[in-house]
Amino acid sequence: MTGSTGPATLSGAFDALARAAPDALAVADDKERLTYRELFDRAADVASALRRHGAGPGTVVAVRMAARAELVAVLLGVLATGAAYLPLNEPAVAEREAFILADARPAALIEDAGGPGDGLTPTGTTRLRVLDTQAAGRVPEGTAYVIYTSGTTGRPKGTAVGHANVLALFEATGPLFDFGPDDRWLLFHGIAFDFSVWEMWGALLHGGALYVPDRIRLLDPEECAQLIREEGITVLNQTPTAFGVLAPELARDPDAHTLRYVVFGGERLHVPNLAPWARAHGLERPALVNMYGITETTVHATFHRIGEDDMARSRSVIGRPLTGFRARIVDARGEDADAGELLLAGPQVTRGYLNRPELTAERFVTEHGQVHYRTGDLVERDPAGVLSYMGRKDDQVKVRGYRIELAEVEAALLDLPDVSGAVATVFTLAGAQSLGCVYTTTSATPADPASARERLRSRLPAYMVPDRLLWLADLPNTVNGKADRRQARARLEESATQEHRPAP
Repeated sequence: MTGSTGPATLSGAFDALARAAPDALAVADDKERLTYRELFDRAADVASALRRHGAGPGTVVAVRMAARAELVAVLLGVLATGAAYLPLNEPAVAEREAFILADARPAALIEDAGGPGDGLTPTGTTRLRVLDTQAAGRVPEGTAYVIYTSGTTGRPKGTAVGHANVLALFEATGPLFDFGPDDRWLLFHGIAFDFSVWEMWGALLHGGALYVPDRIRLLDPEECAQLIREEGITVLNQTPTAFGVLAPELARDPDAHTLRYVVFGGERLHVPNLAPWARAHGLERPALVNMYGITETTVHATFHRIGEDDMARSRSVIGRPLTGFRARIVDARGEDADAGELLLAGPQVTRGYLNRPELTAERFVTEHGQVHYRTGDLVERDPAGVLSYMGRKDDQVKVRGYRIELAEVEAALLDLPDVSGAVATVFTLAGAQSLGCVYTTTSATPADPASARERLRSRLPAYMVPDRLLWLADLPNTVNGKADRRQARARLEESATQEHRPAP
C-alpha cells in the first residue's frame, strides 16, 4: 500500500502488521468488521483513487465523515499516498470550516456521499471532491495530519504533525504500557481532536482492534457503558469530565467490563474526584493513568500512574516527561526554575504552524541547540522530578477535553449585530467546569442570551459555544482597564447559582 521506501511511516508500520496477522480483527463498527487484510485492501483502493486525482507527498486531503469503520480505511488511504489528512468537524460549522479550507488549501475532500461529487471512492458510501489542485497548499513531506485548534487572534491555527512524531510517541509509551494484539480500543473522540490519534494508532500499531461506535451511542452514559462491556473494550481514553459521567454506569456491573487501562487527558484532572471509583474498584485493573500533552507535542508528553497517595492531593499531578523529551521550566524572566512555564523539546515536537511563520517563531524557540515548544502551561516540579499542572499562562483553556482560545469565542460573539463587548471565561457550577461569556450591546436594554447563543452555533463548533451567556450593562474591568475575567467568572457563577437555587 505504501509503494515506497524511506523514512519510517505509519503506513509502513500498518502494512507490516497486516502482513504478519492478516486475519486478525482490525476495526469494527455497529455494521461491519474488517480484518487487517480487508482494511489494508480497502485503504489501498482509496489511495489509488486519490493518486489519480493528484494526492501525494506534501499535499493535504480533507476528510469530513461520520464515525464508522470506513473512516479508518479512508485515513489510512490518505496516508498511503504520502499526503496528510485534514480532519473536519462533523457536522460542519460553515464559517470555521471555510477559514480552515482556505488556509490549508487541500487538494481534495472526502465526505459522506449524498450529493454531486467527482466520483465515489471505492468504499462506496463516500465521495471524493477534487478541489483546485493548481492552488493546493503544501505541507512538509512526512506530515501525517494537520489539526486546527483555537487561535489567540480569533483565527484557528493548523499544526502539521509528522509520521515521525507519532511513531516517537508510541516508542516512548511502549515500555510504560503492555498494549498488544488482544487489546480492544474504543474510538471515543472525533478525528478533529488529537486524542483520536492515540486511540487509532494505539490499536493498529500493536495489532489490536479498534471499535468505532456511532457517536449517538457515546452521548448516553448507560449506552456507552453497555457498549464497552459488549465489545470487550480494554483501553478507554477519557477526559476527566467524560469519565465523571460514565464511571457510575460502569460501576453498576463492575465485573462485566474488561478494562485494563483508563487513560486521562485533554484537561486538568482533580484526582480526589476518583476516590469513589478507587474505593470500589481499586487501582490495579483497570490502571488509571494521567497524561498531559498538546497537539504541538503530539498528543501526550507526560505519564503518571495514579496511586493511593494521589487521592489526597489537590494538585493535578501529570508525572514525568516521556522518554525523549527534554522538559525545561522557566520563570517570568526566562530563567530555569522549579515552577513556571513548561518548554518541551524532543522527537514529538512538531515543525510548527501552517502558514503562520511569526507565530511558529514565537512558540517554537531554539534553546541549547534544540527546538523547544513554549506550551504556555504553568507547572511545578517536586524534588523527585514529578510535575504538577498549575494552569494556563495565557487565556487558553480546556473544557471537556477541547483546547479553546477565549479570544476566538469573544471574536465570534463580537461579530454578532449589536454586540459591543465580550469577556469569555471558564466557571464552575456544582463542581463541573463550563464555558461562559458576559457581553454588552450597543443598546442599553437587555439582550436575549438564548438568541445570541443560537446564532453562535453557525459560527463556532459545538464545543466552543458557551454553556452560558450573560448580558451586562457594562463589562467588568480591572483598574488598568483590561477585561477582568475573574469578575466575569464570579458574575456567571452567581447568575447560574441563583437560577438553580430551589424556590423557598
